[in-house]
Amino acid sequence: MSVTKDTSLQELAVLASAALESAGIRAVLSGGAAVSIYSDNAYESADLDFITSEGRKELAAAIGQLGFVSVGRSRMFEHPESNWYIEFPPGPLGFRNTYVDANEIPLLQTPYGQL
Repeated sequence: MSVTKDTSLQELAVLASAALESAGIRAVLSGGAAVSIYSDNAYESADLDFITSEGRKELAAAIGQLGFVSVGRSRMFEHPESNWYIEFPPGPLGFRNTYVDANEIPLLQTPYGQL
């Protein structure tokens, strides 16, 4: 499936997650996009944040399969047809002094696949 201007935030999250997983990259969707998906878009996000400690080169290879390209030498990627960009803040996932094990993150079944 390809990314188009009609690709929804939830669909893009599933596509990106699947591309990362197929490249052996473990990443957790967080931030505004996660809130948007869980709240049926009560909050709108401009990007998708996937928390991971993977390197920029590996991320570029994985997400590049969807047509995303790196913005400079950052961990932010954009797509000419997408309404959102994808960013990869470094891990580990945590809130203040509490770290969250990726194995504890629930999976969400969506109409587009597992997220």
